[in-house]
Amino acid sequence: MKLVCGCATNVGNSREINQDTVVLKYIEKKRRYFVVGAVCDGVGGLEHGELASGLIGERIAQWFDEVSSWIDIANTDSKLVYAHLKDAAERWNEELCNFSYGNNIVTGTTMSLFMLLREDYYIIHVGDSRVFCFNGSLLQLTTDASITRIKNGMLKAYLDNYMGKSNELWFQGIEGKAVPGDMFLFCSDGLYHHLTEEDARMAWKAASKQKNLNKLCGELIDAMMERGERDNISLGIVCIRKKGLFG
Repeated sequence: MKLVCGCATNVGNSREINQDTVVLKYIEKKRRYFVVGAVCDGVGGLEHGELASGLIGERIAQWFDEVSSWIDIANTDSKLVYAHLKDAAERWNEELCNFSYGNNIVTGTTMSLFMLLREDYYIIHVGDSRVFCFNGSLLQLTTDASITRIKNGMLKAYLDNYMGKSNELWFQGIEGKAVPGDMFLFCSDGLYHHLTEEDARMAWKAASKQKNLNKLCGELIDAMMERGERDNISLGIVCIRKKGLFG
């Protein structure tokens, strides 16, 4: 099994501040991997979303560095690491709430966090950023935390959950087994508004030829901007490939 990955973020066509934060870190030993990737998107309509997403992104990176100092990639129980990650996510949420209270602001961020240890993957999802998997077809793994309401005679979706909303964290937890050919894509809504299955297929094929996917991520962002996306755009890709598998 071989893993390739990359990430990118862009303020977009019309925003002055990038309220997205993207994190992607990994270590490898004898073709076994420990990977953590996440997109955090500061909640629009609240104050200083870039501070909220930045804080959570920084905590995710710090958590990875701490765990990397003691983890045995070949033998550590992945469910134990996942439990540790869930406990950490609850602390980060509480810290963000305290940050809001202490600075007399109301802020928050989405968090779609992907972890891979050997072939086991886990997702902690809060909000309406998304994690997808592509292996022949595009599958959305996460569920948007949103509710629909009627405003001015039109049905609209509103974000119903995010990091920093409440001291008690509610999240969607997902786990599964990764197989060669799986491409995991985590992104903010600025990417998926215009993302097509063909975009994912082309990225999947490109991942079979590239050692670093940062450029590929940037090209996807450029495509979304050309299609008229006005929001900040962020994504990360983790692709598990095997020689001869890709078409």
